[in-house]
Amino acid sequence: MNLEGYVPVNDRLLEALRRWPDLRVSETGFEIQRIEEQVLLICEITVWRTADDPRPTIATAAEPFPGKTPYTRNSERMVGFTSALGRALGYMGIGIDKALASSNEVQARQDTPRPAAATDDSPTDAQKRMLKALAYAGEIPATKKATSHLIDKLKAQAMGEEPF
Repeated sequence: MNLEGYVPVNDRLLEALRRWPDLRVSETGFEIQRIEEQVLLICEITVWRTADDPRPTIATAAEPFPGKTPYTRNSERMVGFTSALGRALGYMGIGIDKALASSNEVQARQDTPRPAAATDDSPTDAQKRMLKALAYAGEIPATKKATSHLIDKLKAQAMGEEPF
């Protein structure tokens, strides 16, 4: 992975604090979304340059859920919010001389295999892996749609949300 010219988020944050000593950062939201076969944790950050900043910077970042590497697995929220912060600071002009994407975003795109075209309606290998990651030990549904519904239900339960 070539990170030439990449400015780490901690360096971006230090520069932002030098420019705006009253800078404030808030993790303003997160949600889990399914886009086709991929499940993503979407994290949102809001950054205020001053206490009365009339136009704070808002940025989001998407992190695969569950994480695909030993470094991101079980740290999806921290990685997602750090990526969102790096993006917000980039929007503010910090550390973007050569690139806006975070190192995690660059690495994730290089590590993501291209999905093969599905030829039937059976659950995909990715769905089966997700069920295993969610510690599901029951019978796997016969269709992709039913499996997706089960995965959504299990994730909602894991997040402490009301199952649907």
